[in-house]
Amino acid sequence: MKKHLYLLMVTIMVTVMSELQVAGMMPAMAADLGVSTGQIGLLVSVYAAGMAVGGPLFAYFLRHAPVKGALLAIVALYAVAQVLVPLVDAFWWVALIRVITGALAGASFGLSVTYAAQLASSPQKIGEAVSIVLGGIMVGTVLGLPLSHFISDRWGWQSSFYVLGVITFALFLASLALLPRAEAATQDAAAQDVRNLRKPSLWARYLVSLLTIGAAYASFSFFTPLLESNAGFSTNATTIILFVYGICAYIGNMIVGKFADQHAVGVLSLGHGLLFVALVLLAVFSDLQPLSLAMVIVVGFVGVTMNPALVTRVAEVGGAGTMASTIHTAVISAGVTLGSAVSSTAMSSTSNDDPSIAMWTGAVLAILAALALAAQTRSRRVETASSQQEAGNISRS
Repeated sequence: MKKHLYLLMVTIMVTVMSELQVAGMMPAMAADLGVSTGQIGLLVSVYAAGMAVGGPLFAYFLRHAPVKGALLAIVALYAVAQVLVPLVDAFWWVALIRVITGALAGASFGLSVTYAAQLASSPQKIGEAVSIVLGGIMVGTVLGLPLSHFISDRWGWQSSFYVLGVITFALFLASLALLPRAEAATQDAAAQDVRNLRKPSLWARYLVSLLTIGAAYASFSFFTPLLESNAGFSTNATTIILFVYGICAYIGNMIVGKFADQHAVGVLSLGHGLLFVALVLLAVFSDLQPLSLAMVIVVGFVGVTMNPALVTRVAEVGGAGTMASTIHTAVISAGVTLGSAVSSTAMSSTSNDDPSIAMWTGAVLAILAALALAAQTRSRRVETASSQQEAGNISRS
């Protein structure tokens, strides 16, 4: 089973690398396409928008298709879209293709998580299986930006898209040969997957995911200026620290996966608490190198690594269907955008553009996530106690 899960992990890794590749070669793309660096930055935003909006649309139209066939179709289209980017020389055509690739990435996320749930050895192992697949986020984050920068610097930015296109096509062939056959969802199961979206409890859990990921990215997005400007680390040292951060995030993701199925609420409560403390310390003592380094590592262990526990909670009420999983992916993408945007706005409102403000933003979002989780947990306990009391009254009568 695990080799199949690692293949799905590579699928997510490739899409994350593609999302980040533009950030690693902005000046070269801007010069070649005749636009500003800020406009090139929009290519990252439109990719995320494609994931958030287009991913669920693809999932809806593919909800009756076998998971393997649907995923293979998405991966094949993704490979084609990647190699189309360097063949056009107009910015808006590139932007359109990035929207499409973002939508395909969103669908591949949802399908990969659904596939992982089907491949789990038991319902109690879904969180662990999903954690392996979501490890692709951590690996893709570590590799995406530096790899695209390296390729662009030596062979031009177009080569980065060709390389990822070839990797994606190789992934398609490997998936075609190695992934086990998975049955399509029945009409009733597909209909139930859509009906689950009407549950307020599902959207409440989506809210926790939005705030949790928002808290992590509100801070992570500004680690580079914090480490270099505030803590005084060199560029090379910052690169190494971010690499260590990625390794810690991967390890943390696997650890969370081990406990997510049985202790999702406990894992999230602990994660929110540690994330809050680490970000407050980073905000207050950002000029102290040893403490800054230690807290960045803590955020690596407890930030986006809470994903498997978030997925487990969503699956508890929404099932592991493609629609519920893909919309959860869209919510997580929205969390990335929310965290980065709120921090950016907060920093821009000050005169010194201090990145420590982003740490405060992340800490506030972590508290909001903890409060939302606590409210949901308390509500569920009240409902359970009420049901037990009602059952006891019936038995006594």
